[in-house]
Amino acid sequence: MRVPSEQESASSRGPAPLDILFVGYGDWHLWNWDGFRTRSAQLCRFLARSDRVGRLFVLNEPIYLRRSQPGFSVPRWDRFRKLPLRGGARRTEEQVVLLDPSRFLAGPDWLKRPYVVRMLRRELEKWKSRPVLWVANVHKAYLMHEIEARMRVFDAIDDWDSVPEYRRYAERIRAGYETVLEHADLIYTVSRHLQEKLRPRARTRQVHQLPNGVDLDLFCEPAQEPSARRTSRKERRPLLTYVGVLSDRFDMDLLARVAGDWPECRIRLIGPVGSDVEKRFETIRRLPNVEWTGLVHHSRIPKFLRDSDVLLIPHKESSLSLSMDPLKLYEYLTTGLPIVATPVPPMEAFSTWVYIGSGDGFSRRVGEALEEPSRADSGLLWQGRIEEGKRHGWGSRVRQIVWDLERVGDIASQRDGGVPD
Repeated sequence: MRVPSEQESASSRGPAPLDILFVGYGDWHLWNWDGFRTRSAQLCRFLARSDRVGRLFVLNEPIYLRRSQPGFSVPRWDRFRKLPLRGGARRTEEQVVLLDPSRFLAGPDWLKRPYVVRMLRRELEKWKSRPVLWVANVHKAYLMHEIEARMRVFDAIDDWDSVPEYRRYAERIRAGYETVLEHADLIYTVSRHLQEKLRPRARTRQVHQLPNGVDLDLFCEPAQEPSARRTSRKERRPLLTYVGVLSDRFDMDLLARVAGDWPECRIRLIGPVGSDVEKRFETIRRLPNVEWTGLVHHSRIPKFLRDSDVLLIPHKESSLSLSMDPLKLYEYLTTGLPIVATPVPPMEAFSTWVYIGSGDGFSRRVGEALEEPSRADSGLLWQGRIEEGKRHGWGSRVRQIVWDLERVGDIASQRDGGVPD
């Protein structure tokens, strides 16, 4: 998929900026709470900065009564205080308009769905907006046939059919995908696997892979050059770091093997723990050279990475991992540091910059990465990773999105017999 230049985007055909109704995975309150660390959060924020976007309406979630997990939902009391007594719109930044449900909206989906639909219709009518509808949560796919929109976009972040903890929602997920495949004018997929899975079944021919990216303003400072790290290593234990959700896709057995093979190294895990692996994770936490930092605000992640010697992506090789495009990979690259990963997509495309191995091979690759600062080409590898990371900024991803929205929007309008707004 060709990425348009900034000049092409600036001279785009659209006669007026686009309004977007953004229904992401999570919502503005969650993203703001943990530092806009996810794909939906970053795309939402960068779309709001585009001069081709007029108003960006963000649908926020109602309060859920189930137990909150750090990193997955804003604590209930904080959410209760932020939501208004009566649902409605309020502007939070120059182009961002939050659509908040009432703080008292709680209960089953059959109660919440009609409320949300009525609120959206009412507020969009007030603002006289017929927006692009962007949906990233398959549970919210029903909005595609409930809300009048100039075009409908689905962002396939994950293969929800393959996530073990979502099996109890299997029927609802299948229904959501059927709605997407019938109604979406444009589908983005985070991975090639998802693109190949959805494209044959989709009504639209516009099914494009849109990889993850990195906030280049936040991850702008690389780690020390190899010569400086070689000196500092003499004064401390080597540090291996993993950043991300510790869930079923994280290979804890592999991590335990690395901890045993490299007892002289500290291993730091940064991120929330999924409910599906809480018991198993307790065993990992008790290993003498493993430390768990838990969830931290995303603005602190660059420093944690720069303080490390090797960055890890020990993901399981499974059907679930086929749909992945680890966001952490692009953030890791900006540091210039050695990266060790299992052979899951899209690592093969980055094999010049990433040490790839599985099982015992993964642990051996950790050893090679630790020795990299002593190699003659260590400076070239360090600089090469930084330059590769810069190629994947969220700004370039959003330029592609805006280009596609205006092009596909014209096609959809002609198909429906209408005139572009």
